[in-house]
Amino acid sequence: MMTGTLLFKQAYGRALRLLPALALLTLLLGLLIPATPLQASPGLQTGGKSDSTSSTRDNPFLDTTNILVLGADRDPGVPNWRTDVIMIVALDSKGDQVGVISLPRDLYLEEIPGHNPNRINVVDYLGEQDDPDGGGPALLGGILEEKMGIPIDHYVRFDFNSFRDVVNALGGVEVDVDCPFTGYLRDYGGWMRLAPGVHRLNGDQALIYVRDRKVSGGDLERARRQQRFVWSVRNQILNENLVRRLPALYSALSDSVDTDMGLLKALRIARFALGIDPEDIHGFVVTPPDMLEQGWRQGMYVFVPDWDLIRENAKDVFDEEPFDLTSTPDWCKTE
Repeated sequence: MMTGTLLFKQAYGRALRLLPALALLTLLLGLLIPATPLQASPGLQTGGKSDSTSSTRDNPFLDTTNILVLGADRDPGVPNWRTDVIMIVALDSKGDQVGVISLPRDLYLEEIPGHNPNRINVVDYLGEQDDPDGGGPALLGGILEEKMGIPIDHYVRFDFNSFRDVVNALGGVEVDVDCPFTGYLRDYGGWMRLAPGVHRLNGDQALIYVRDRKVSGGDLERARRQQRFVWSVRNQILNENLVRRLPALYSALSDSVDTDMGLLKALRIARFALGIDPEDIHGFVVTPPDMLEQGWRQGMYVFVPDWDLIRENAKDVFDEEPFDLTSTPDWCKTE
């Protein structure tokens, strides 16, 4: 029989392991820290990067903290998985701005070290088979650094089962839907149709909204909705008193979020992220016809990347129009 002291130590240890992930998800799901602007701090700058002014002009990502965000469809009892969400989030503490770049899951990689060419969405799984302790993000991060010139400092990985639980723990998430959306709720046996406007989505509805690609616009449109949803959650955390929901959030995240970031670094990043204004968030989705070409490789219909052009566009991510002004495509904008 375990003593009360031992139980406390075990619970405390679990809490310490989870806190970095919770804090990191402030960047993605806006969870814990009050919205206090954070001044440029060495705590957000990573070691091993060049301090040369000319180098950072050529590559702004040498002076930012770059986080690889992965969302996977890891179901219990299923030995392998695919990564549906692939984002690079660059935090520029000197400029008080954030850049977000989303990559489609069907992007084709001609070279995967130690493996055959394949879609980008299998790399995390392949890397974990090589090294179960973070080998997936390390493999994918190395590829992205080589191809895009973005050194990956940290990663956050979550599965979609936890995503559903987190949304429900928040009491649903209020989303400003900009384009008409249709998705199939498999567990409910019916269609979900959302007209433009504000909707509060429960966990199942939100999961369909961020994952569907068969009906409402394909992989690229899904990546755009994922970025908008992240921002909606962040705003909701700031605007609603959600402290009473922390126990439910802890339960939802405890077994399904993974990060390599320590607690103090995660808290600094969380504070910084919640202090950012909408006009200081910039981003884009890697899309055809310029950056990607649709085609067949090894019997798969994929996106073939122009890495040189993607790299050039990535360098200018902070010069993009603010995220909230560019995240609605022209085909569904209304006067």
